[in-house]
Amino acid sequence: MELSDEALYHRFKSENVRYDLSCGAFFEGELVAVLLNAVGEYNGEKVAFDAATGVVPAHRRKGLYSKMMDYCLELLKQYNFAYYGLEVIQTNKPAVATYRKMGLEIIKEYACFRGNAKESMKGTENFQELPITEFPLESLEPLRHDTPSFENRIEILQNFPDDYRIMHTGNEKECNAFIIYQKDSGQVKQWGRREGRISELGELMVNLSERYQDVRLHNINFTDQLWIKKMEELGFDHFCDQFEMKMDC
Repeated sequence: MELSDEALYHRFKSENVRYDLSCGAFFEGELVAVLLNAVGEYNGEKVAFDAATGVVPAHRRKGLYSKMMDYCLELLKQYNFAYYGLEVIQTNKPAVATYRKMGLEIIKEYACFRGNAKESMKGTENFQELPITEFPLESLEPLRHDTPSFENRIEILQNFPDDYRIMHTGNEKECNAFIIYQKDSGQVKQWGRREGRISELGELMVNLSERYQDVRLHNINFTDQLWIKKMEELGFDHFCDQFEMKMDC
């Protein structure tokens, strides 16, 4: 997934990338490969996660990733992480095969969207919006179809609360549908709805789409096909699917 330098900086900062637990590979003094690891509390466990991996084309298929991974795993073993996780685009079959050989297993499948809703789609005027610091986030748990992915976890919102806003239907005590988004970019970090409120959730996405040129919503669990189909119906670009994979440290 291509992101701007600013977006990458914010992502690495918010996800708590630990450069002392990451590594790179050099050739003739030039950086040709990198593996950046983030750490954090996730589902009640202390975990490490591959935040970004890259190898320049001329140095691919030379085993650099495996060497970096071996190096990082030795580092991570010193910190008692419950497991190591990553996300990989499903069509990147060589990478998926490499991860399997290293012992990672697929645990979830995600759909990722970007772009904007079709102009014919209608939003709603019956909504409220405010900073997440002014909303009882714990009240949203019954509206979630799935635990947010690592890159969308609640810890990020807690560490950078001024960066995010919530848009919701219903009142604060009886929220019907919601999206939490980064106010600078419009990227949606969390979402949810009550049973039978999928249309309201879609209308909130249309509202957001009217404000930002390229709205992103990553990692809808494949088990929530109703929401995936709704996003497609609204006109957002279903640009890739991902596997979440993990292995014990």
